[in-house]
Amino acid sequence: MWRCSVDRGDSETGAGRGRLFCGDVGQNKFEEVDIIQRGANYGWRAKEGFSCYDKKLCTNSSLNDVLPIFAYPHRLGRSVIGGYVYRGCEMPNLNGLYIFADFMSGRLMSLKEETHSGRWSYQEICMGRGEVCNFPKLINNYYQYIISFAEDEAGELYFMSSGNPSAYVPAGTVYKFIDPSRRAPPGKCRFKPKPVTVKGKLLPFRPKEKLILEVKTTTVAPTSARPRPRPRPRPRPRPTGATTRRPKAGRKEKTQAATTTTTAPAAAPQPPTLSWHWEMPGRPTTKALPKTRTPPTEAERGRGAGGRRVDQRSKTGKRRRGRPQEGTVRLAGTRGQRRKRRRPGEGRVEVYVSGRWGTVCGRSWDSGSAAVVCRQLGYQGVARVAGMAEFGASGLPIVLGSVRCVGTERKILRCRHRPLGEHDCPRGQEAGVICRRQHTPPRT
Repeated sequence: MWRCSVDRGDSETGAGRGRLFCGDVGQNKFEEVDIIQRGANYGWRAKEGFSCYDKKLCTNSSLNDVLPIFAYPHRLGRSVIGGYVYRGCEMPNLNGLYIFADFMSGRLMSLKEETHSGRWSYQEICMGRGEVCNFPKLINNYYQYIISFAEDEAGELYFMSSGNPSAYVPAGTVYKFIDPSRRAPPGKCRFKPKPVTVKGKLLPFRPKEKLILEVKTTTVAPTSARPRPRPRPRPRPRPTGATTRRPKAGRKEKTQAATTTTTAPAAAPQPPTLSWHWEMPGRPTTKALPKTRTPPTEAERGRGAGGRRVDQRSKTGKRRRGRPQEGTVRLAGTRGQRRKRRRPGEGRVEVYVSGRWGTVCGRSWDSGSAAVVCRQLGYQGVARVAGMAEFGASGLPIVLGSVRCVGTERKILRCRHRPLGEHDCPRGQEAGVICRRQHTPPRT
């Protein structure tokens, strides 16, 4: 796998313009960075980095290979991600540095060329632990797994990373390189964007669908101002021998009898309404418009006809449980890069604190803290402490940081930890655990 970029050269002298840098992922021991030359041989599979991979091919005198400008062993990283030579204006300390990274370890590294000897000196930008870097004093607070680099029109450098070492991650974060120790003076960095030249022919846009408007005029029929008479109730049967009295006309009946009926004038036609639908050209359609959704009734909202709340029950007839207790733990997440289903007793640790679920920072996570979680869930012990992001990143906030347990606590909240919500752990480094299979009823 290669990730290559072209050096745009120094803005004043033009030194280095047109050089092609490539990060080459190694086989078993080394990762390397090369400057590509036309028709050159870079030694694979006779050499890996500066060392011999195949001894028979390595001793061949006709190999005539070109050595890389830099190679590093797998104790620093296992998958190099090629970057760019910084040629921007805002960060003068980064000018001329080839900045690249490693996908697995999350290290940001740089190479600087010595003008007299032509050698490249290595210098690490970030340690990958959230500390202030020695040079160029950048604060490292990013997701660990760096995927790619990019630069804008002005030569400023960016990189994208995620919190899960997988190609199936649905989202990532883009960061910009900023050097707080030294910035360019105000007003110096000005550039004019160049127009993009298109060599090919432009393809005209031809829509495959067209919009049809149908004008419909609706009129309202004339109505009478006299209210519609209500149906009279049926008279009740009177007992035999009873006398009937005619009720006196009340005040309301006299006023109603004195009024005359009038008819209202014909209503004016309403403005035309537009109804639309999509139609494929050459294919007549007879589909009607979708009906509007009617508002839910009281029964659908969980209320009866009299306004009383209906008891919501599950299909088994049991009532649903309420909120969990403070400090309740659970295991969640998926296993592996292809999101396989995890087994019972393993997963990402999540804690219910202050009315919400959250995760635990995995930086100081050890076997003692994992044993407390397994015992709280009803397992006899811990089989293994899961690595960071082994069960995927979570969208929940990190609520517990710097958790340190002796191993005899009954709940995770009784262990030593920072105040709730305070941590120095980026996303994708949540704690996980793999408990033993023997299960007993959990402690309350």
